[in-house]
Amino acid sequence: MKVIWRKSFLFFHYNHIIKAEIMDMNLPVPKDRRCFECVDIIDRISKLPDEVLGKILSYLPTKQAVSTTILSKRWEHLWTLTSDLDFSDRWLLDYRYKNANENDRTIKMRSFQDYVDRVLFYHGGSNIRTCDMSFHSKYVTSSLYTWIFAVITCNVQQLTLRGCFLNCWYYQLPWRFFSNNTLVDLTISGNFVIDLPTYVCFPCLKLLRILMTMFVDDDSFERLLSSCPVLEDLVIRRLNGCLQILNISVPSLKRLCIYCNTIQTKINTPRLEHLEIGNDDAPSYFVNFTSSLVHAELIGVDIYLLNAISQVECLILTATDMSLQDIIDDPAIPIFKNLKTLKLLVEWPSPYDWKVLPNLLDSSPNLQVLTFPEGLVTLTLDEDDFNHFNWQRPESVPGSLSMHLKTIEIFEFVGFPEELDVVEYFLECGEVLEKMIIHRFVLSKHPVMNRAMEEKVKQDKVISEVLSMRRNCSTGEVMSFKRSSSSCEVIFTD
Repeated sequence: MKVIWRKSFLFFHYNHIIKAEIMDMNLPVPKDRRCFECVDIIDRISKLPDEVLGKILSYLPTKQAVSTTILSKRWEHLWTLTSDLDFSDRWLLDYRYKNANENDRTIKMRSFQDYVDRVLFYHGGSNIRTCDMSFHSKYVTSSLYTWIFAVITCNVQQLTLRGCFLNCWYYQLPWRFFSNNTLVDLTISGNFVIDLPTYVCFPCLKLLRILMTMFVDDDSFERLLSSCPVLEDLVIRRLNGCLQILNISVPSLKRLCIYCNTIQTKINTPRLEHLEIGNDDAPSYFVNFTSSLVHAELIGVDIYLLNAISQVECLILTATDMSLQDIIDDPAIPIFKNLKTLKLLVEWPSPYDWKVLPNLLDSSPNLQVLTFPEGLVTLTLDEDDFNHFNWQRPESVPGSLSMHLKTIEIFEFVGFPEELDVVEYFLECGEVLEKMIIHRFVLSKHPVMNRAMEEKVKQDKVISEVLSMRRNCSTGEVMSFKRSSSSCEVIFTD
């Protein structure tokens, strides 16, 4: 009876998946709902083809899929048909494990290793579509070579390797790993050392993510990229080790994200369409994007890089302190003639000077959409320093504001006088403005404010009253502002 209940539960839990698979296999779908009653369900499941059951089990975590072996002999080896595997020793982070004695930890770790060994052994070399391996212990180091080798011999297409980056040990990857004809999507994250063999080849790899990983030298990084002739998407974040020069030369690359500090960055990607660069200490850049670049997102930029991306249609700028002001004041600021969408962000809690805004609008003659995803003001825990803001209306109206700008969206709007003045300026000068969307500041939804801020507001009635008063008054004030565009719609949201 216990087995019957488990089968029924499995079916009910994945009823929608099973029905979808039946339709994909062109099998008759019963019209009588009574066919899905408990007893009939068991018979119907047992009659499904192995390939259907294997695909259904692929939707389950590997541990749950393997546990179906206890249902009956029919299910004993069906889990080996799954094309998706995942292994994780994340339970090591559980406080009960951390507080256990050394002997108990060793026993549990050996049990985990035996489990992974059995799963890969009984999988029998069947093709693997995706595999996610996440490790947080040095105890798996001895088995890691074997596990990775077993996975890559199963023609895996999508592989994710995660190692804990908070510990002092590193995982070494087997050299056989660096010659793979089936991988399309590869992620290497955490304490892995990239030490390449003589021959490296990833002929099918299109997406590569390298996160908090160590390269032994600059040459290893360049050789890895050169071994990926069809690579289209590359993400690099916080590389460790001896890497000094980031040299990215990939003719096929379409999307590039770089978030790491190096002395020099060279980018030769003539087909690049999407670029993200985040660097607190901006290095020197040497780039070649030609005219293919459409989208760019920059943190910590310099004037050379701005000139290199001047052809983009969508630009996201994140200012650190006053760095953006310094860039815009440079006489060599480029003209973004193709720019249609501009998003301006400020890293909290840095004060910011919005006098830079007219300069940006002047440099973007065809701008249509302007967004402030983090708002116009900076909120702090100090009531005496609650609002960092500096704004002066420019003497002349930028051409993009009077002729092309159609949509303005402002988030985290509190309703301070300086904010209201910016909104009034946009409404008065936006002759073709069609829509202004204002998202009011709500403390519980604020992405940056933490519990300390919430407690501060609860205890300090002054701050609470200020927020409440501004929220109630600002809506009416904005709606009363004169608008140059008769068709402009102002929308407030919470």
